[in-house]
Amino acid sequence: MSELVVSIDIGTSSMKAAAISSGGEVLARTRKKLLMRGSQWVAGDWSFMLEKLFFDICDQVDSRPVDAICISGNGPTLVGGDGCGDTLTWDDELEDEDGDDSGSLFIPRIKEFKRRYPGAWRDSRYIYSCPEYLINKLTGANLTILPEERYSKAYWTTESLLKAGFTEKEAEKLPPFVAPGTFAGKIKKYIAPNVQAGVPVYCGAPDFISAMVGTNTLEPGLLCDRAGSSEGINFCTDIPLEGDEVRTLPSVVPGLWNASVLLPESGTRFSQFKAQVEQRFGDITYEELVHACLYNPGQEAIFDQGKYLMLQTAMQLRDSIKKLLALAAEKKQKIPDRMTVTGGQAANDEWNQMKANVTGMTVLVPECSDAELIGDAVFAFMGMGIFSSVQEGAKAFHSVARCFEPEAF
Repeated sequence: MSELVVSIDIGTSSMKAAAISSGGEVLARTRKKLLMRGSQWVAGDWSFMLEKLFFDICDQVDSRPVDAICISGNGPTLVGGDGCGDTLTWDDELEDEDGDDSGSLFIPRIKEFKRRYPGAWRDSRYIYSCPEYLINKLTGANLTILPEERYSKAYWTTESLLKAGFTEKEAEKLPPFVAPGTFAGKIKKYIAPNVQAGVPVYCGAPDFISAMVGTNTLEPGLLCDRAGSSEGINFCTDIPLEGDEVRTLPSVVPGLWNASVLLPESGTRFSQFKAQVEQRFGDITYEELVHACLYNPGQEAIFDQGKYLMLQTAMQLRDSIKKLLALAAEKKQKIPDRMTVTGGQAANDEWNQMKANVTGMTVLVPECSDAELIGDAVFAFMGMGIFSSVQEGAKAFHSVARCFEPEAF
């Protein structure tokens, strides 16, 4: 029988899990909405939901034992250790947004964490990033996952922390770096029938890195739309791209780069709209809501508002893609005519068709729309020695389930 990995991804509004075999088959999936989203105590919710995710997965795979676990999560999010759990999430506003010139994504948030939670900063031996906090809870390991060596500037170095005003002792609060796929340790205690003490835990990555692996967006010219609470357009290149509102970071593959444009809270806005509709009409699924917004058979004005919101977001997506591809054309990079879509929106065919129509891009939907979970499985099987590289695992596990060609509308 093939090995079985349970992938866990900590999102902004929910946590997801899947059981994936070494042959790439997704045998079970589940998702739990985070009850404490927006609270400084949301990290406690991660631990609470983790057990529920494991029990759901165990019910779906019967008595089959879990061979390993891998965890990814959102960032740059910070959590206090030693039981305090105070959390500064990646989307929390900073008191001083422009007060750091280090180029780090983390240092401004480390400063904010220290300012906002002085007791937690003082009493915590370590300050963890998002998935690393849960890894510590399971195994006791103290580490920070660095996606690739070139990411140290985007994270921190001792020198950059000292330059930012931290002491050497304070700099030691940030755990040492390890690579994705690193063996973190073994689970310390029983969690669920199939997840006993001693099950090994491997390091995933920041969620967008895991998603790039899960969609195999690891070659120049490949484009991915990662759509969840927020939406990120990611384009793989072999040279960095620079432009307004474009963030270029290293790829997990040495020598390659990932240029991205973020559409903040695009999914959150639609979730808020859904809540407004439900106040008026009662419970409605996302599929029903998307259909009602696009076709509005009853001519209800509120659904026209939803259609406008969807089209507005799709046009922002189109403009972001145009911006990235214009920069790529200037640098003589390969220009794609298709993109892979992952995240919650990817599960809705009508939404995917609308994106294809508005952007003019062929939209590809992977077999598993939660690509972070596939990427985590790749990292775990790398750690277990089944794959020799992230590219090998990504190619083996990524497959396209549906394709949407642009239509006139």
